[in-house]
Amino acid sequence: MSDIDHKYIIPHRLDDPPKFLWWDFDVAILFMGCVVIGIMTNQTMTFSGLGVVVAMSYQKLKAGRSRAFGLHALYWYLPTSFGFRITPPSAVREFIG
Repeated sequence: MSDIDHKYIIPHRLDDPPKFLWWDFDVAILFMGCVVIGIMTNQTMTFSGLGVVVAMSYQKLKAGRSRAFGLHALYWYLPTSFGFRITPPSAVREFIG
């Protein structure tokens, strides 16, 4: 036996999105955000349950869509352009030209 006898986890596909436990990372961020709000308001169990509901609802909403569905939704519904110069604001729905 050699000194280096470790087991490494090798991803099956290179294009797999990052995971946290069994959720995709963006879904886990929604859950964690609700838990943090619950800790700040001293209602951890209520907001943990709400976080599970929100995370599972978002996971069902994005099923079968692009992996960047959350970014697309943020661009479309938020009033800011995130500092991009090339991308037009989402409020501009029709272009002349």
